[in-house]
Amino acid sequence: MRLEALLWVVAFILALAPGVAMLWYIRRLDKYEPEPGSLIGLAFLAGCLSTIPAVIIEQLLHLPISGFWGTLYGAFVVAAVTEEICKGALAWAFMWRKPQFNEVLDGIVYFGAAHMGFAITENLLYVFINSDLNVVRALMTGFARTTTAVPLHVINGMIMGYHAGMFRYAQNARDKWKHLLQAICLPILLHGIYDVAAFNQDTSQIKDITDLFAVGFGTALMYAAVVALWVVLLPRVKKAQEASPW
Repeated sequence: MRLEALLWVVAFILALAPGVAMLWYIRRLDKYEPEPGSLIGLAFLAGCLSTIPAVIIEQLLHLPISGFWGTLYGAFVVAAVTEEICKGALAWAFMWRKPQFNEVLDGIVYFGAAHMGFAITENLLYVFINSDLNVVRALMTGFARTTTAVPLHVINGMIMGYHAGMFRYAQNARDKWKHLLQAICLPILLHGIYDVAAFNQDTSQIKDITDLFAVGFGTALMYAAVVALWVVLLPRVKKAQEASPW
C-alpha cells in the first residue's frame, strides 16, 4: 500500500509538473515588463473554468460516427473547435479589458496561462478519474500527457495570445480580421492534427503487428505535432519581444 501511495504521488506530480515548467518559461519570455502574478493567476483560473463548458459541449456534440470520418469529426469538431473556443473565450472575457494588457507579448502570457489552467485541470481528470484508480494506467497517462497534451494546450494558447495581441493593436481593419482569424483557426488546426494521432493510442486494441505499428506511428505523429507547435510559436514570440515598447 505504501508503494501504491507513493506511485499516486508521482502521478500527481506528473500531472502538475509540466504546467509549472511552462509557467516558468512564459514568465521568462516577458522580461521587459513582467505581468503581475495576480493577473496570471486570474488567467489560469479562467482556463480552469473553461473546462466546464468544454465538457458539456463535447458531450452534446458526441455522435456515433465510426471510421476515418468519425476520427476527423471527433478530433477537429468535438475536441479542437470546442476546447480552443472555450479556452479563448474565457481568457478573452477575463483579461481583455485589463489595463495591464498593454502590449502584444502580454497576450502570449495571459492566453498561455489560461490554456495552462485548462491543461492542468484536464490532466488531473485524466490521471485520477479516467484511469479507473489504476495507478499504473495513471502513471502512463500522466507521462504521455506531460510530454504532449500539456505543451499542445499551452503553446496553442501562446499562439492564440500573440494573434489576439496583434488584433488588439492592429492599425487597420484588414490586419485586425487577419489576426482574429489566425487566433481562432491556427490553434484549432494544430489541435485537430494532434488529436487525430492521439485518438489512435488505445493500446488495449493491439492484436497484431499491424496494430502495433499503427499505434507507434500515431505516437510519433503526436510528438511531431508538438515540435510543429514550437516551430509555429517561436518566431511569433521573437516578433512580440522585438515589438515591445518597453
